[in-house]
Amino acid sequence: MSARKTPAAAAPVAAAAAVDLAIPPQLLQHLRERRLLLFAGAGLSAQAGLPTWRSLVQDVVDATIAEAMQGEESRRELEGMIAAGKWLQIADHCKLKLGPGEYARLLGERLSDFGRPVPEAHRLAVRLPFAAWVTTNYDKLLERAYAEERGGLPKTLTSLDTEALGRLLFDGAPFVLKAHGDLDKPDSLVFTSRDYRDLIHGNAAFSAAFSAILLTHSVLFVGYSLADPDFNLLLDRQLLTFRGFAPERYALMSGIGKVEEEYLWRVCQIRVIPYPEGQHEAVPAFFQRLADRLEPVDVAPLARVARAATLAVAPPALRASPATRAARVPVAAVTPAVLALDWRAGAVQAILSDAGKVIATAAGPREAWATPAAASRSLESASGRDGSLAECSGALTRTLGAATVKALGRVLKGQGGRLLRLELTREVERLPWELLALGPQTLAELAAVFRAPVGVSENARGLPAVGSPLRALVVADTKSAEPALALPGAAAEGRAVADEIRGGGVGEVRLLLGPEATHDALARAFDDFDPDVFHFAGHAWFDEHEAYLELADRHLTATMMRPWLTRHSPAFMFLNSHYTAFIPAGVEGQGAAHAEAISAGLRGRPGFADLAMRSGVGAFLGTYSGAIDDNGARDFAVAIFRALLQGATAAGALQAARSIAAEHASATALLYCLYGEGALRLVDAGEAA
Repeated sequence: MSARKTPAAAAPVAAAAAVDLAIPPQLLQHLRERRLLLFAGAGLSAQAGLPTWRSLVQDVVDATIAEAMQGEESRRELEGMIAAGKWLQIADHCKLKLGPGEYARLLGERLSDFGRPVPEAHRLAVRLPFAAWVTTNYDKLLERAYAEERGGLPKTLTSLDTEALGRLLFDGAPFVLKAHGDLDKPDSLVFTSRDYRDLIHGNAAFSAAFSAILLTHSVLFVGYSLADPDFNLLLDRQLLTFRGFAPERYALMSGIGKVEEEYLWRVCQIRVIPYPEGQHEAVPAFFQRLADRLEPVDVAPLARVARAATLAVAPPALRASPATRAARVPVAAVTPAVLALDWRAGAVQAILSDAGKVIATAAGPREAWATPAAASRSLESASGRDGSLAECSGALTRTLGAATVKALGRVLKGQGGRLLRLELTREVERLPWELLALGPQTLAELAAVFRAPVGVSENARGLPAVGSPLRALVVADTKSAEPALALPGAAAEGRAVADEIRGGGVGEVRLLLGPEATHDALARAFDDFDPDVFHFAGHAWFDEHEAYLELADRHLTATMMRPWLTRHSPAFMFLNSHYTAFIPAGVEGQGAAHAEAISAGLRGRPGFADLAMRSGVGAFLGTYSGAIDDNGARDFAVAIFRALLQGATAAGALQAARSIAAEHASATALLYCLYGEGALRLVDAGEAA
């Protein structure tokens, strides 16, 4: 038997009282070409009732005086500083008096948008094809608007996510950048003069990335005034960054006079689009006019608009075409148990928690690492429960330690299908913890196990929406024209998966078999088909640098795939070939024919799990085996998709498909692991056939 191994129209804005604002032709062209950034200031969030800079600082001063017991003299001095516009100096003083923790809590309380409706301006802003949305606000109105209008969650970054920012900027994928921080990440908040100094001068990577954003995109500022310290610091940054060429910059501003307008053009080359003081309905009206001026094809990414609070089918989007699809956030509202593992002081350190409460903390025996690493090296389809599989399972159990194993057993007892999230560090990631023995069964059979992304934040990843109808890109048996490399089971798998999806009545499939599966065909499929699901069944390996998939005409390396996955992140990605998730730790000591390539791959973080997680794929399924049975892999894949199309979560579908391991001599179904969002669903229970 062969082994898989190889060398719409938006809701109208009531604009009766709105000013008819002219749209600069070049601004519209930049938007059409997706080279326009939206910079959103406090004035935009004020439309949701959140405080402007002045009112926020006044609130902070009042709280500081009340809680830090400062006297009347301090109050008068602070009030004078407010009148003089010394916002950042006041913030420094208040943070010092309140302490960082109380200060962050106070900001969170004053700036939280919880329970507030998302303004129409934010909804229209995320429908438009901006290259990115950059905001100096701390609230979550843009993220909420994105989730409600497009479905899914946007890739959302702060100054702490410089690696992700550089990657998204290079790949040209849309994102939300919270330049001055997120309320959920106190360490990212920029509010005082010291914070600004640290951001501009103390974070060289972010400063360079931010300058690159300004150099490569035109900018539209909305919600700023010349009294806003955020805006003035942005202007300072632009003047420092650009002494010659700078892309066109525009500012939609309220109540600005001719002197200020001329100043912004003369000093900063910003073209002001003015509207009368207080007539803020002009902002959503301006966004609506932009949408009206775009051709339907210009807003193609907006096919995933979903407005209903139930995250179900939405009214028409800006793109009114037959291909328009509703979209939804694809995550079940369930809370998994969490097993966090690290390697410190020569032993595995474990923390088990459930419903937010720590159940157990323990350290395994100190001698443990080499044993499970060695036991993991020979895992393949022929591994039996009384052979290498059992050896590996037992070694993992001993490594974890009796205390953690018992506690884990108590949490999972009587809860078949319970979601369990593994939070692993790089040091322990390359062990197959899913094979941990809990009595006669493995952890993977007792629970719906999935792995959290390693080394990338959930906010920076975002969460792709799942469209309706579902779109699946299936690639199989790419080397069928070469008899020595043909995989009949993979070809059958591709057809069977396509039939399952079509037969379920919830989606459409683009199937690339054999010679059809070329690099250009795949590139076109990602760009014009925008798949929710990407499934590959065929050969995979890695060269001296990185992992790759075998296509009909060339190798498809991880680097080549990254822009596709970043710009069109599938909700579910399944690469059904060997070593697509990771190479177990013990393999590097193996004297196989490909030992040199394996060693090189290990140094370069092999497999596609890391690529998928950093690119924003919702859930990624791959193997940690060096050889999986062709027919066993086919049966497993069909079982996975059958469960998903019946409304199962990704982790639940994986657990259900593992039952094949108990029915067949092949251990193939136990040699897979899931990364990302285990609670992801491709269809709702009501949609399932």
